[in-house]
Amino acid sequence: MERLDIALFYLINHTRSPIFDALFPFFTSWYSFLLFLFVFFVVLFRYAKRKKKGPLALAIFFFILGYGISDFSCSRILKPLFGRERPFATLEKVYYYTPQKNFVFLEKPLNKETRSFPSCHATNAAFLTIYTFILRRQTLLLTLPTALLIGLSRVYLGHHFPFDVLGGFFFGSILGLVLGRLVERYERFV
Repeated sequence: MERLDIALFYLINHTRSPIFDALFPFFTSWYSFLLFLFVFFVVLFRYAKRKKKGPLALAIFFFILGYGISDFSCSRILKPLFGRERPFATLEKVYYYTPQKNFVFLEKPLNKETRSFPSCHATNAAFLTIYTFILRRQTLLLTLPTALLIGLSRVYLGHHFPFDVLGGFFFGSILGLVLGRLVERYERFV
C-alpha cells in the first residue's frame, strides 16, 4: 500500500502545469473555506425561510461544533497518533509549495518534523461537504468539486500523500454524516 501511495504521490506531484500552479494554492488557502461558508449561509437561508428557530440554531451550532471537532481531532489527536511524516520531509525530488508562497523543487527531503496523516484540509472539506449536503442536497454540486480540488491540491503542493487525503475525506465524511443526521432528526420533531 505504501508503494502505491508513493507512486500516486509522484504521479500527481510531478504533473506540472502553470494552470495548476495558480489554481491549487487557491484551493489550499482560506479562500476555499469562504466558499463553504457561502454555501452554508445558503443552507441557513432555507431554515430562516421556514421560520423554524430550533433547527436553524441547531444547524449553526453543529456547523461550528463539527468544524471544531474536525480540525482539533485531526491536528491534535489523529496526526500525533499516526505520526506519519509529510512527503517533503521524507521523499526526494518533491515539488513543494513553501510557506512563502512559491514552488521549489526539493532534491532532498527537508529536515523538518511535520505530521501528514490525515490531511486536515481534506477532513474539514469532507465534513463541510457532507454536512451541508445532508441539510440541502443541491449544495453537493458546488461543495464536492471544491473538496476534491482541495484534496488534490494538498498532494500537488507536496504537503500530503494521496492516502492522507483519503483518510481525511473518510473521517470528515463520517463526522458530517453523524452531525447532519442529528440536525435532520431534530427537524422532524419540531
